[in-house]
Amino acid sequence: VQDGEDNCGQYYVGRDQLEDLAKTCQKVLADHSKAEELLPTGAGFFFGSTDYDEWYLGDLEETIKIIDRATALIDEGWDITYQSSW
Repeated sequence: VQDGEDNCGQYYVGRDQLEDLAKTCQKVLADHSKAEELLPTGAGFFFGSTDYDEWYLGDLEETIKIIDRATALIDEGWDITYQSSW
């Protein structure tokens, strides 16, 4: 969404982007060995663990639930934006 730019700006998120992320999460949940390649963890302050463990997988499941809610809002005419924050 931000093309690698982490500037705390607000960025429009389209349905296709959300659906692509959900599919990627599902691929990793189906085959955990793809985690590092498809959705690598990031080290740093506030990022949490870098392990590909049950917490990581739980975050992917939660991400899919959030995407489902967000796409339902898009269907209702809402716009979805993402804003990074340090």
